[in-house]
Amino acid sequence: MVILENISKRFGVKTVLNSVNLDIRTNEIIGLIGPNGSGKTTLLNVMMGLIRPDAGTITISCKLSAGVSRKGFFGGMTVTDNLKVYAHLKRLSDSDIDKVIQLFDIDFGKTNFGKLSAGMKQRVALAQAFMGNPDLILLDEPTNHLDIDSIFKLRSAIEERKKEGTTFIIASHVLTELEKLCDRALFLFKGEIVKRIEASELGFTNLEAEYLKLSVK
Repeated sequence: MVILENISKRFGVKTVLNSVNLDIRTNEIIGLIGPNGSGKTTLLNVMMGLIRPDAGTITISCKLSAGVSRKGFFGGMTVTDNLKVYAHLKRLSDSDIDKVIQLFDIDFGKTNFGKLSAGMKQRVALAQAFMGNPDLILLDEPTNHLDIDSIFKLRSAIEERKKEGTTFIIASHVLTELEKLCDRALFLFKGEIVKRIEASELGFTNLEAEYLKLSVK
């Protein structure tokens, strides 16, 4: 589905990614774990094509959807019109919009995006990421600003899409959520994947304890 080989990226004198290798399989959920500045967001941006790596190759053989970013919306347009713009660019239908509006309980479609709370904006961004049944969805801190009910809806949406064959990469600080969802967990520190926990180990591994052990090395 997606293969990353020796991906490296520098910003000035700082190495953000250092020879990252990753083979993303079909129909799995990968948790990407690491402190702020470890390279998680940069890695996702490289996969989305938003940042060009300095070295390495990326092979993508699937339909990819990127999220969650609240920057690509027009504040003076309604939520529904924003989603229609995205649907038009992706050649999706009104039914695709209706599905995600229902999925994330968006009952404020006539409100201008700029007037929404941070939690509402996050739900709209999630709706956009899920639109059109992509093969791979990238989520960067997807639970930010969400209330408990919205987190439950997101978890349910991820589990249902996985049953339909969608693969997820989720970068998050909420390790308890990743433990519930993930098939694999990758620990990223200073731009390098320093530990990989496979599905067979996840049920017996406390991610928080593992993170703390790695962070003091």
